[in-house]
Amino acid sequence: MRALAALTLVLLSGCIGASPGASTPPAALASSASPSASTAPAVSEPPKATSPPLTFVTTAQQARMVATVVALLDAFNSGRVDVALAFLTDDVAISDCDYRAVHVTLANGAEAARQWLRDRAADHDQLVLESVRNENPDPSTGAHVVAVAYARRTSDTLRALGFPNGINPQAATKVVFTATDDRIRAFANGPFGGPSELCRPTA
Repeated sequence: MRALAALTLVLLSGCIGASPGASTPPAALASSASPSASTAPAVSEPPKATSPPLTFVTTAQQARMVATVVALLDAFNSGRVDVALAFLTDDVAISDCDYRAVHVTLANGAEAARQWLRDRAADHDQLVLESVRNENPDPSTGAHVVAVAYARRTSDTLRALGFPNGINPQAATKVVFTATDDRIRAFANGPFGGPSELCRPTA
């Protein structure tokens, strides 16, 4: 009888609940072994690289000017002379740098512009766009003008002069548009009227 009573007491104590320090009940083990989505610890992700803001606002006129510049540079960089020429007026005025002679060259008019484009294509000239901006608030002088900056310029000439990775041009290009902003009247890629030293290539 004493043995039976002792066995009954042990069984009852197991059903009633564990004393402090006892092992975790099976139900608790199950819940801890299989955490729900809400209680599971979050998996940390590698930090994302910070990118420049993607939000911006432009007017239709500004968008047209930027689109014209980008289209011209795309044609220039791919050597499509006739496509590039279509974005220039018949009386276009172009200036550029002769990096060998360190002076400014000019190409005025459609035929001179065509030859300039052919020469640039043969030299595998590449203008890598960095930004297009207009910081002139005067409607009479700044309405159809932008400054184009380049991250890099490369060409066979520059490689031969010891710049295998190209240069960072010292001056931005002044681009003057027609009233409709879809054709270019002036493309001052060299310092026309400015110091020729800006045509000295530097890394």
